[in-house]
Amino acid sequence: MRDGIIIRKYENCIICPRRCGADRTKGPNGACHAGSEPVVNLAMLHHGEEPPISGTKGSGTVFFEGCPLGCIFCQNYDISRGITGAGKTYDEDALAALYLDLQEKGAHNINLVTAGHFIPSVAKSLRAAKENGLTIPVAYNSGGYESIESLKLLDGLIDIYMPDMKFFSSSLSTELCRAPDYFKICCDALNEMYRQTGPFVLDEDGIMQKGMIVRHLMLPGQLFDTKKVIDYLTKTFGNNIYISLMNQYTPFDYKYKDMKLPAFLQRKLPQGHYDTAADYLILQGQTNAFIQDDASGDELLPDFNS
Repeated sequence: MRDGIIIRKYENCIICPRRCGADRTKGPNGACHAGSEPVVNLAMLHHGEEPPISGTKGSGTVFFEGCPLGCIFCQNYDISRGITGAGKTYDEDALAALYLDLQEKGAHNINLVTAGHFIPSVAKSLRAAKENGLTIPVAYNSGGYESIESLKLLDGLIDIYMPDMKFFSSSLSTELCRAPDYFKICCDALNEMYRQTGPFVLDEDGIMQKGMIVRHLMLPGQLFDTKKVIDYLTKTFGNNIYISLMNQYTPFDYKYKDMKLPAFLQRKLPQGHYDTAADYLILQGQTNAFIQDDASGDELLPDFNS
């Protein structure tokens, strides 16, 4: 039955909330700019995630190409649009072998980055990996724009969810990623993720074994939106989850041919706005949170503080 679902969804794709109906079996197509076979751009031991994820040995991170959300400020545009030319196609068995190799290298976990448009194949690869000896936790690192139907394919396979909650305002999400329904979709997705994992659990070394970390990247000029996101997360989940407040937004010094950044995104986030948001998060009683020092020049290496 699940294999049948995989075939039908890739041929008339409704995996993500955009439900574009593209036939991805014919090659890169649809909102995600991806075909039906997963493409991995990079796999590595990543030391720049939140401390309970990176730990001392690193997170076994797998960066997939393509993305259905398509934020115009994406820091990894070439990867999310699948235009690097560096990606490698993997079938389910090859993905499973990749996870096992990262486990062998000492990774604290397997960290799947932007895998949502490949969920049917990823689910199959995780089952294969677990049958062949994968024992470390699996994290799912997402933009937060996910369909509940697709997330349910991962139930029992994912230990840690790491979604973004990018926007509260419908007008903002419409302008920046053409998704006026982003906040509602994200709320529903986070509820499903939390249903699957429950409150977070750390081992004796402080490494997360299950639970949820919700990330919010602050954007210049959007302090009010950030506060509304904080309100929702603290009132809904409180200290049963981690909230990661990020200040690493970097304006591009060039424009892609199909994008034009609005004026408010053509500057860096004022440090005072970030400090205000961090104080606001604390005032809501959130003790399980991460904030950042001045953002690193490399988006893979942000500096988190508890």
